[in-house]
Amino acid sequence: MREWKQRVAVITGGGSGIGEALAHACAQRGMRVAVADVEAEAANRVAEAIRATGGEALAAGVDVRDREAVGAFATQVEETFGGCHLLCNNAGVLVTRPLLEIEAKDWEWCLSVNLWGAIHSVSAFLPGMLQSGQRAMSSTPPQ
Repeated sequence: MREWKQRVAVITGGGSGIGEALAHACAQRGMRVAVADVEAEAANRVAEAIRATGGEALAAGVDVRDREAVGAFATQVEETFGGCHLLCNNAGVLVTRPLLEIEAKDWEWCLSVNLWGAIHSVSAFLPGMLQSGQRAMSSTPPQ
């Protein structure tokens, strides 16, 4: 079993659903949790719930499509918690209309969040994870 106490988990799309569950699961294992979500209020709600149970949490409104915003979040995590040990690229979207009704802008939106969001997060966090020399993990769940 891995020892994750006092390690840092970064979770994109952490304001609801699977991301919220991941945030709570990490906190329950003693991890410090950085919750990012395009909806800042949702990220704050999850972080507050973690803090209410004695955990450490940071929240930020981050649109993973924005490389600079993700980079700023990585800097904030580094300054607050000293780095990242577990990166969960959980932010993801989908369009639920019939295939023939999906427009180019829908495909572009999905790709910008689901693909470029993960690329931006890995690019922002992985160099620091590797440089730390500590055990680290990156996880991108299926969408």
